Amino acid sequence: MSSTLRQAIAGSHPLVVPSIYDGISALLVRDLGFEAAYIGSYATGATRYGVPDIGYIGLEDMADQARRLAPIAGVPLIVDGEGGWGNAIHVARAVQVLERAGAAATHIEDHDFGKHLTIKSSVIPTGQAVDKIKAAVDARDSEDFLIIGRTDSIGVEGPSAGVDRALAYQEAGADGLFIAGFLDADSWARLTSDARVPIYVPDFPRQSAADQAAQGADVVLYYGLAHIAAKAGMQQALEVLKAESSTQSIESRLSTAGFDEFLGIEKARVQARRFGLIDPDDDSMAEATRAFEAQK
Repeated sequence: MSSTLRQAIAGSHPLVVPSIYDGISALLVRDLGFEAAYIGSYATGATRYGVPDIGYIGLEDMADQARRLAPIAGVPLIVDGEGGWGNAIHVARAVQVLERAGAAATHIEDHDFGKHLTIKSSVIPTGQAVDKIKAAVDARDSEDFLIIGRTDSIGVEGPSAGVDRALAYQEAGADGLFIAGFLDADSWARLTSDARVPIYVPDFPRQSAADQAAQGADVVLYYGLAHIAAKAGMQQALEVLKAESSTQSIESRLSTAGFDEFLGIEKARVQARRFGLIDPDDDSMAEATRAFEAQK
């Protein structure tokens, strides 16, 4: 397991980064052996407040996610820094807050408003975005905390201008370039030729991580996978309950005992025995499980 995000990127082509948003998703990422995880405003807004990703999520929302989930996941976390929640001065504080919260990296975007509402969302001038990257780089405590310059300009200004912006963020000191849009072949060629830092992309439909690596991506962020999959699973189970007033038809997939094991109940049981909180010879939970299984 890599100890830093730089090491994880260097050891993978590309680095596949799933999103996390709660303890369950963080535990799954840890147990399945992923090298890094992503905390985005999309999942945070959806799972904490039930709102779309149109700018409702604040700095403290993202910092709280990092504080709670970093020790659970146990891997470097890339945390969505939005546009830094203001101007370059605000960006500097945002970087300090996220770094102290346990993030390994943050991306700062040039988007102003309209993302997820329209393809042609508004973006701030390149000069302002460059200043934000400079402020972010200056504000971090450690160079191991990576600053990623993100451009959302491609849908507004076109692929070539998007690459121009990304390369300007590189010159401003960004440790990575996040391309939040589709590039044509010529733009990909120029970007990969001139980029000296890793290139980050979101997962795109009908493309594997390997497909995106072949274009030039070093890191692929599966920013919506976990919470969208969770919604689908919960909806299916709740539809069964609504229709049947029972979960008997899906009980084989809903093991409380198995879920407790996933959460680490056995470790807690060992500790309880050690401190005399339960009888050292108590095996009642296992006995109850065996009895239940025998009734099936």
